[in-house]
Amino acid sequence: MPGPTILSRIQHTIGRAIRETAQALDRLGVRGRVHALVLNTPPVFINERSYYKFNDHLSRHRNLMPLLHRGTPSVAEATFIAPCSSLIGTVHIREGSSVWYGAVLRADLCNMGCGRSQDELEKWRALSKQERNDTDRDHLDSGDGGGIFVGARTNIQDGCIITSKNDHTVIGDGVTIGHCAAISSAVVEDNCLIGMGAILKSGCRVETLAFVAAGAVVGRDVIVKSGELWAGNPARKMRDLSQTEKDQLYYQADEYVKTATGQSHTMELGGSIEKTIDSNNIG
Repeated sequence: MPGPTILSRIQHTIGRAIRETAQALDRLGVRGRVHALVLNTPPVFINERSYYKFNDHLSRHRNLMPLLHRGTPSVAEATFIAPCSSLIGTVHIREGSSVWYGAVLRADLCNMGCGRSQDELEKWRALSKQERNDTDRDHLDSGDGGGIFVGARTNIQDGCIITSKNDHTVIGDGVTIGHCAAISSAVVEDNCLIGMGAILKSGCRVETLAFVAAGAVVGRDVIVKSGELWAGNPARKMRDLSQTEKDQLYYQADEYVKTATGQSHTMELGGSIEKTIDSNNIG
């Protein structure tokens, strides 16, 4: 793929300058506020370093991180993206999905520069790994990694790590990915459940309505067949799922859509309520 457009370079540079200027002004304001308080504090209680301690009550975490050479996160409406999660590079998430606290989706080893059109993105996504390796190589690095594409009504729970170092990571609709699971360049089809702490290695595929148990490790290029329960390290088939268990997979995803709706306004007031500074305790 071609590199970032001239317009995207300009937007990236100006946006970064404005953001960093605003952050510097914000910190200056916090310094001034603390300094004003310690002026009224008896000298015996003043620690020189305490003059410029921050009482920063707003979250400064920038969870949507566009990268000039690696692409821009795209999030559909009616999604919940936790303020302390990270979407880096070419990460696309469809409507009704949720990314929870501390989760990291990192697609920063591809070469899908900012400013690419949707049509160009789709053509790039359709390329094989070898084709991307041939066409995306540049003077910086090979750039042959993939993007991360998450379907609708899928929940990626707290602490998950999802990467696309070797190829695209594709997660379907109605998928539940349990806390602290790790997925790398794998495919998870619709209505699956990936248990807490499970690991999906590069090239593996979890087919529709499959269940990977908590702590299971699915090896490279392994296929978990539809309707099966896999567990262990290395993971292997334990049994087929009953119809009741398959129905539970749908229910699990629906419940997280409801939970995410209730969380969508959590940060509207700026996060944690600011603590009152007690000038008598400074230092």
